[in-house]
Amino acid sequence: MRLLLNVARLQHLIHQRNIFVGISAVLLGANVLLAFKNFSYQERIIIVPPELHQSFWVEGNRVSNHYLEEMTLFFAHLLLDTSEASAPFNREVVLRYANPDSYGALKTQLLEDEQRYKKEQLSTSFKPSVVQVDNKKMIADITGDLLSYVGSKKISQHRETYRFHFRHNQGRLLIDSFVLVKTEAKEL
Repeated sequence: MRLLLNVARLQHLIHQRNIFVGISAVLLGANVLLAFKNFSYQERIIIVPPELHQSFWVEGNRVSNHYLEEMTLFFAHLLLDTSEASAPFNREVVLRYANPDSYGALKTQLLEDEQRYKKEQLSTSFKPSVVQVDNKKMIADITGDLLSYVGSKKISQHRETYRFHFRHNQGRLLIDSFVLVKTEAKEL
């Protein structure tokens, strides 16, 4: 009798053990799947700063078109809405976002522009009208009116198109280059 009772208890314990082993195996499999998903998943960050006009996202090595557009407007403002007094500050801000590979060339270009502003006592104002973005190539073209002033006298107005080449590196958008693509003189 006692042997039958022990055998019944042993079978019951083996049955419980098998159930717990099965549950543990399922939980282990779920943990492995979650770990794999966490290591292979690129987190999307939604950014909505108050001073920008639209939200944008950054995911892995990709960025939204709106992000390129907003950053192009920001950099165009720093580079083209400037005077001899604001040029050094604007240069330092832009160089914080320069790609290390093109830092020297961009710094040289900005220093030359700064010297020209000082020499000619020049100030410029840029009124953007169109921003075209090529997300795959990380290029943005911005077109607008560049007004040049000496003192308070307007000396020229041009419709100009500038091209920004960007590189995305670990969540940061870096400038590779900034060049004038096209210019059209306008009557004063």
